[in-house]
Amino acid sequence: MPIETKVTAAGLSAAAVTLIIYLAGLFGVEVPETAAAAAVTLVAAAAGYLAPHTRREGGE
Repeated sequence: MPIETKVTAAGLSAAAVTLIIYLAGLFGVEVPETAAAAAVTLVAAAAGYLAPHTRREGGE
């Protein structure tokens, strides 16, 4: 079963934002936990929304 494009986009973008926030912390930029969680959630939701729908057999 293929992975939905929308799920892949949301998962990868959430991981990328988490990594960016982690790296920012290594360079002394403090990001509050609530702001980090909000950033991950908003970027993942936007990526999932904007990603194209995966067409399936049967016309879905």
